[in-house]
Amino acid sequence: MHKFSLLLMTLLSLSACKTTVNSTPDGRFANLPVTNQLHATGPFRDLARLEPMYPVEEARGGGEGCATIEYVVTPDYQLYDVVSRDASSRFFAREARAAVSRWQWQQLPAGLLTEPAKLQTRFEFCLETVEGRCDAGQLAARTQCSGDDVLPVVGYRVRVN
Repeated sequence: MHKFSLLLMTLLSLSACKTTVNSTPDGRFANLPVTNQLHATGPFRDLARLEPMYPVEEARGGGEGCATIEYVVTPDYQLYDVVSRDASSRFFAREARAAVSRWQWQQLPAGLLTEPAKLQTRFEFCLETVEGRCDAGQLAARTQCSGDDVLPVVGYRVRVN
């Protein structure tokens, strides 16, 4: 029953989002260059960027890795061409793509963009231990996936007896 309620609440919260996501590239934005630093210092610094779920498939085996997601945001905050550019695992790519689609774009003030912007975000997935290995600085220094906009995703392994 608990799993059903959690699933129902998740579906309801996702259906309340107003941002339209068109994840299949259609070619309209193919020549648009990637714009850097809109998240950290630019107009999107106040964007509520919800963290992705740590993939169960990776957590079970102690897997860590990354995924770089590329996407286009239009002036009315519609998302297009949400694709994985680099990923150490298809499971990390899946969760990172889903997270970008859940970000609260519609809560940004109107007029921040005057034309579409192509962005990239690198998600660094790390399983935390008592040593504090998932420090943001250490994760940003990793080089397996490309991208300057780095979001750490910290997971914890829980043993069920």
